[in-house]
Amino acid sequence: MKVGYIIASREVTEKGKPVGYIYREAPDNENDSGWRVFSGEETQEYADDPANFAMYNASTIVDLDPSVRVLLGEEAPVAFERDESGGFTKVDDELE
Repeated sequence: MKVGYIIASREVTEKGKPVGYIYREAPDNENDSGWRVFSGEETQEYADDPANFAMYNASTIVDLDPSVRVLLGEEAPVAFERDESGGFTKVDDELE
């Protein structure tokens, strides 16, 4: 499956935290998948700073957290949170 690029928090990609929240919105450009990845522990101040995020190949994110692979075929808009079992549960966020 060719997904494209994912914008991810450095909390996941550099600090090694597991993905806690992932959502898909309309892509920003032809290389963007629309997926956004967070640990779920980011503060609003952290999330407001673009320097805390970077674009990664989807395979990089899957290598860091293989449990997200099953979500990547979902169409936008959609959001998931990691649940107590370690899996992901679809959440009803206001994404457009």
